[in-house]
Amino acid sequence: MRKPKPTSRPCGHVLHTDPHLYVLARYAPRPDEPDYCRASCEALDAENPELGNGLVFYLSPFDAYLDAAFRSAPGEPFHVVPAVAFDPREMICEHGGKLHYFLHFGWCASDGKLVMRRHGSLASVYLRETLQVPPAKLHTIDLKIRTDDLAHHRYTREQAGLYAYTETFEQILALDERSRRQQVGRAIENMPERTTADALVNQLAMYDPEAAQWHFIPFEVFVSRLGEGRRRA
Repeated sequence: MRKPKPTSRPCGHVLHTDPHLYVLARYAPRPDEPDYCRASCEALDAENPELGNGLVFYLSPFDAYLDAAFRSAPGEPFHVVPAVAFDPREMICEHGGKLHYFLHFGWCASDGKLVMRRHGSLASVYLRETLQVPPAKLHTIDLKIRTDDLAHHRYTREQAGLYAYTETFEQILALDERSRRQQVGRAIENMPERTTADALVNQLAMYDPEAAQWHFIPFEVFVSRLGEGRRRA
């Protein structure tokens, strides 16, 4: 994210999202841009890196904090920030007017074990989407998550017994930094066994910070809500 550029919004933000979303960002200062930041992204195609990356969005602030704990490196911590605070215009210009993004749902699991990536972070489950941003809207971007995608997210949480999960979002945001760190630490302490990236993913894992418990649902439950085109993607 480059230093602020002109935007016609009174609030000064380029990006507005509905509902509220979160991203992970870390400082990556440049000689001419000391406040330059990079956001956590995923490759659009792991086998073809030339296609570039998509921005990772989180509906759950706790999931974002937990992911940040694993993605951070010494001296390069990731910070959880509201998506509206991030300026995605550089990414959009690099992709020909498209904002590619991934909506976080939870984590990959195999027979009750969390799947770890080769570099040490948790393997995530996402929905991939693309927003076409016309030149006239580049400085006032409105991202509205599809109703079907929100229903899909709610369905997977409810299948895990997490019916009041949005109330948990509010509780996490109300905590001070120390208390949030303690909650993340508890989630890590309560983690089940872990397995390698080449394990067969057959479950979707989610964490309930209120009960301090991990929950698993069959991966087919997640897949069953996908349209035919997405199943092939």
